Amino acid sequence: MDSYYFVIGVTVIGFFALAAALLVPVYFFLKKEERVAENWTDETIADANSTVSEESVPDATLPSRSQVS
Repeated sequence: MDSYYFVIGVTVIGFFALAAALLVPVYFFLKKEERVAENWTDETIADANSTVSEESVPDATLPSRSQVS
């Protein structure tokens, strides 16, 4: 009967070890993605757009037909 307790104990410990080995990398990946996603919030994008002045952006005009030909 003692051997059954040993097998059950090893099985339970092995199950939790396997679950941790598979879920811990997923947890860290999701935390990293949350940090990256913070850069794409409305407030962050608005702050980034407000720091760019109109004078620093060059005037992008299309060439006329005479310049293209």
